Amino acid sequence: MTVSASYWTALLASLGALVYLALKCRSLRATSRDLAETLNRRNTELVEARESLHRLAAIDPVTSLANHSAFQEFLQSEWRRALRDASSISVLMIDVDYFREYNDRLGHSAGDACLAKIGGALKDLVRRPSDLVARYGGKKFGVVLTQADPGSASLVAHRICAAVEALAIPHPESEASSRVTVSVGVSTSTPALDSHWEELALLAGANTALLQATRAGRNQIAAVESEPGEDGDPEVVAGG
Repeated sequence: MTVSASYWTALLASLGALVYLALKCRSLRATSRDLAETLNRRNTELVEARESLHRLAAIDPVTSLANHSAFQEFLQSEWRRALRDASSISVLMIDVDYFREYNDRLGHSAGDACLAKIGGALKDLVRRPSDLVARYGGKKFGVVLTQADPGSASLVAHRICAAVEALAIPHPESEASSRVTVSVGVSTSTPALDSHWEELALLAGANTALLQATRAGRNQIAAVESEPGEDGDPEVVAGG
C-alpha cells in the first residue's frame, strides 16, 4: 500500500508536537523545582531573620547581655521547670553602688563603659548554659541560677562582689570604696504546688535582700533565708 506524502507530513508534525510538549513539560518541571527550592530558601532566610531579630530584641545594647524582658521570660520558664523537677532556683539582684554619683562626676559615656565591664565580669563568672545574666535596667543586673541552693547562690554573690571590685574601676564619689563596687541581694526557693511563692515573689525577695545590703553600707550581699510568712516579709540575713 502506498502512503501519501501528506500522511508522512502529518505524522512527522504530530511527532514533532509530541517532542515539543515533552521538552516543554521537562522545562516546566525544572522551573517548578527551581521555584520550590527558591521558595524554601527564602522561607529559611525569613525564619533565620526573624530569629535573629528576636535575639537582637532580647539583648541590651550597652552590655550585650540579656535585657529586662528576656530576664522575665527566662525566670518564668525556669520557675516552671523547677516546679516540675522539684529543684531549687535562685535569683541575684545586683546594684552598682553610688552609680548616679559616678555618672554625675564622669559622664554617661564613662557610665556605659563601666556597666559594660561589669556585665563582662558577670558573664565570665556565671557560665553554665542553664543560668542567665541580664541587665535588669539602669544600674541593676539580674542573675538566675538554676538548681542552686542558698549556699551556692551566696557563694556566687560573694564572687561577683569580689570580681567587680577587682576590675579596679576608680570611683571618686563612692562612700563604699575607692573603686566601683556592687551590692547583691540573693533569694532562693524550691517551687512547690502548695507554696504561696511564685517567680515574682522570688524576684521580690531578691530585691528586698538587695535593699538590706544597700542599707547595711553597700559592697556586700544579703540573702533571703526562707519564704515569706503571712505578713509577706522574707527573713533576710546580711553578709559581708
